[in-house]
This record gives sequence, C-alpha cells and structure tokens, in this order.
Amino acid sequence: MKRADISTAEVLRAYRDRPMFGPWPTAILMEKGYPAKVAYAAMEREERRGFIEYGVSLRAGWLTPKGERELARIEQEESS
Repeated sequence: MKRADISTAEVLRAYRDRPMFGPWPTAILMEKGYPAKVAYAAMEREERRGFIEYGVSLRAGWLTPKGERELARIEQEESS
C-alpha cells in the first residue's frame, strides 16, 4: 500500500469530520485499513499542498480555507 492509495478527499474528510476530542485523523484513516506510515505520508502530502495547517503535531491539524474549498470542490464534483 502507498500514499497514492489514499485520496485527497479521504484525508481532508478525516480532518473535517472528526469530533473535537475524537480520534486523530490518523486513527480515522487506519480504521479504513491504511497503515499508519501511509496515513501520515498522505497527511503530509496534503499539508505540503496547503490544505492542512497544524501547530505542534500534524495529527492535531485543521483544514485551511484552501483545504475547505478543495474539499467542497471535490464533493460538488462527486455529487454531479
């Protein structure tokens, strides 16, 4: 399994949909069957694209406005 197996939408949804004190995005992706190392690589990919921002830890990050727009665009495309 490689990071390309995890879509941008999956990563961004893991950040958007997690409860405030719920599981980390990594755990959400791992529940879908992705290894932790692959999940982190996909999260880093989206951070480099400017879709995720974080303070101390990538797993405790949040979507940037650019990330929110990208996820909205993807979801609009999926619903068409």
